[in-house]
Amino acid sequence: MIEIRGEGDDLAVYVADKEVEILDAGGEHILAECSLEDLTGEQAQPFPDELELEIRSENGFGTYLFHEAHLSATLDGVALSFHCHTPNKYWEGQYGLATYLAAIRDELSYRENWEVVQIELEDDWKSITVERTLALGDPLGASILAAAGDLKGVLHAAEVSLSGLPWSDEYLTDEDRFCRELLHPLLRRIGFLFVRYTHGSREYGKDFTFSESTLFGHYRHYGLQAKAGDVSGGVNAAIDELLGQISDAFAMPYYELGLKEPRYISTFVIAISGRFTANAKEKIAEKMPRGIWGSVYFLDGESITELVERYWKATDRKGT
Repeated sequence: MIEIRGEGDDLAVYVADKEVEILDAGGEHILAECSLEDLTGEQAQPFPDELELEIRSENGFGTYLFHEAHLSATLDGVALSFHCHTPNKYWEGQYGLATYLAAIRDELSYRENWEVVQIELEDDWKSITVERTLALGDPLGASILAAAGDLKGVLHAAEVSLSGLPWSDEYLTDEDRFCRELLHPLLRRIGFLFVRYTHGSREYGKDFTFSESTLFGHYRHYGLQAKAGDVSGGVNAAIDELLGQISDAFAMPYYELGLKEPRYISTFVIAISGRFTANAKEKIAEKMPRGIWGSVYFLDGESITELVERYWKATDRKGT
């Protein structure tokens, strides 16, 4: 439990019955500091309105940029914010600090669960503060690390927007990395809505689900199956597996977070990090039901790189 004990000049802040240091106290605001380890076993709970809890990390929780995280009260749960405050003279990054922070801000505009609450690009000390809300009951320590991991993906996406995609050979063997570092942010950049990476959770042939608004004012729903490496038409087992996933993807509904009604896709995408070889696309098309011809698209590594250049890198060419 996180609580304030005492009153007046005799205040103390406790995290799991351990007293932590108060950095500043005045009026209706108390700033206290604890470690990430202090939060082990603690869950998000209604937070004292006047309390702000600071957690520091020498390596920026793995980001090497956001060296402070703060917890504070919010209406829906607990606000988790990450703070970067860096002077120009100590910055040794590949990009100018203002340019880099602006690219991070722009990337976060594509993320539904983050908000930029402060940014300063003109001062000698450049800064940015980003925030998300933790639901009541979420484990605090694990949630901070998970959020920091998400921010690492944001930083990678910002770097891609500035200098293009540094293609990794690991995309040819590591499907999860291919999805998280490349496909997930790319789908957001293209402009799709409700982009969800569902792999491993009752996917029914769909690693991703996403939607777009049509000219008729309705949503068109998509499913995407990702594969690392090549897909060969000479390997019948691989072709049969994809055909089964195509069938499941169209037949089985999925459910959007917070909604009860089922959603069915009308378009399916097979995205691979390698190449389609030995007439793989043609063999899949021959065996597909004729009713879904024109509703299945194939993307290989080359076409995905072209999409990155068109939608990801180009969109951040702003004078900041």
